[in-house]
Amino acid sequence: MEFTLLNKMARLKSMFFIAILLLSFQSCKKSGSDPVSGELTTVKVKLSVGSPEEERIAYGSNKSTKRAPESNVQLSNVQISDNMNMEVMVIRDVEPSTIRGASSADNAAKAATQTVNSTLTPGVKYRIMVYNNAGAHQGNFDYIYGSEPTTGGIQLNAGETYTFVVYSVNSSTDLPNVSNQGSLSTASLNNISSDLMFFKKSVKLTHGDNNLNAVLVHQFSQITTTIEMDDSMTGSIEAISNARFSPTKASGSLKFSDESLSFPNQNSQTNVTFPAITPGMRSISSNPTFLISKSVTDAIFTFGSITLDAETQNGIQVKNVKITPGHKYNLVLRFRACTQNVTSDALNWRYAEETWKTWDFWNGWTTYIGIIKDGQKIKNNEIITNSFSAPRADYGFQFDITELDNALNMRVNGQYIFGNSYADQIQFQTNNNLGTVRNIEFEDGTEYAKNGIDEAYNLKGTLAKPLIRIMISRTGEVTMLGSKTNEGPLIPLRLKAGKQFNKVNWSSTGSNTVVVSQKVDGRTIVVGRGYGRKRTDCPK
Repeated sequence: MEFTLLNKMARLKSMFFIAILLLSFQSCKKSGSDPVSGELTTVKVKLSVGSPEEERIAYGSNKSTKRAPESNVQLSNVQISDNMNMEVMVIRDVEPSTIRGASSADNAAKAATQTVNSTLTPGVKYRIMVYNNAGAHQGNFDYIYGSEPTTGGIQLNAGETYTFVVYSVNSSTDLPNVSNQGSLSTASLNNISSDLMFFKKSVKLTHGDNNLNAVLVHQFSQITTTIEMDDSMTGSIEAISNARFSPTKASGSLKFSDESLSFPNQNSQTNVTFPAITPGMRSISSNPTFLISKSVTDAIFTFGSITLDAETQNGIQVKNVKITPGHKYNLVLRFRACTQNVTSDALNWRYAEETWKTWDFWNGWTTYIGIIKDGQKIKNNEIITNSFSAPRADYGFQFDITELDNALNMRVNGQYIFGNSYADQIQFQTNNNLGTVRNIEFEDGTEYAKNGIDEAYNLKGTLAKPLIRIMISRTGEVTMLGSKTNEGPLIPLRLKAGKQFNKVNWSSTGSNTVVVSQKVDGRTIVVGRGYGRKRTDCPK
């Protein structure tokens, strides 16, 4: 009997021990994973800015449109006149700085297929609105981007489901109020005329910290318009007036319940603003332009007038631009003149560095360094020249250089493109031994032999892809382009220290004389070809 009692007591102890374990397990499970309704939890928001996931943009319905992969880049052409056309590119969600030339447009198309989120600018205001599961408003929480730690998280009940709405107009001063905010079904942002960004998501909160990854999506379109002159064009951009998009709307409204946009019936237009034009400018990008509009396929970009290379065109239009809210676009307009060469003359200077000694009564034997040209010894810092004759050419002159070591100047009909004499040279190299200093750079401020770019004398081009191109327009304006790599794209060059190329007299009706000069500096090379050019009809 004692044995039976002992067995019963042992069983009771075992059952009590198991019960304690079960209670402990349930307690751990509840605190570790099950939300406890009514307990407070903290919501922290991680904010970024992105684009809608679905495809939003295409360029027009024009028959000449060429559709790129996934419609990220669309190309077409607009005929400006018999001998000028304009290539049109509309590119989605790519920064303007990445778009240079057709090959870069292909790269832009690839980049646009990838979802890339960015951040707000520090100081921008945004608001988080909270609604409970029944759609009742629970509170507003205002933040300044970059200062969130000083504001803290949002305290809400664990175990409950909330809808979070986040919005901003990308401003450090303005944060519009919501109409009828008491209910999610009635709340809306009305008559917004700035950069509206919006996010909404429902989340069931757990015990402990909850992280809300909010991606603000632009509700209106943003377009940057870039004007470029093709490498074949002489001259520069001289004036732009009354550039605009139409039709657009003055404002838009957003309903929280279904995130739908609405717009006033009346159409408007949006002006496109460009920065100040400086002498010699061959490309220019507008300030970002907000287009408030519903989805349309017939928007129009219009130039009131544009002056390129002393020629003014009025009322140029790019039609059938499709606008869909939520994406950032780049409209690239590349102007091309159709020309042909009427004359051509090659230059092939290639002289090795030579050393020689000369005896005179006063100094004895003296060593000189330079070159030997046609049997003549020419010392360092002395000048050699070569002449071209360019017959009547109504679109000026182009000199393509495939190799250069290290400087040159050019005189056209008695006028120098730089300085006042042959001794004034456009220097591509600094040589302290001869007292020469590089005085030319790319328009972005980079230079040969710096910024990861090789010395010009180590680079080579071809006639199709020259190293240096010098262009003289029919009005005598001088433009110089250069490549940073072997056979690379041509980029505008400029003189340093604010200096400008001289304007020369070019005859469109008579003969022109062009003299190329070069100061000797050891090995001396200029290889290239000069062309007189005239306008011709563009291919249809």
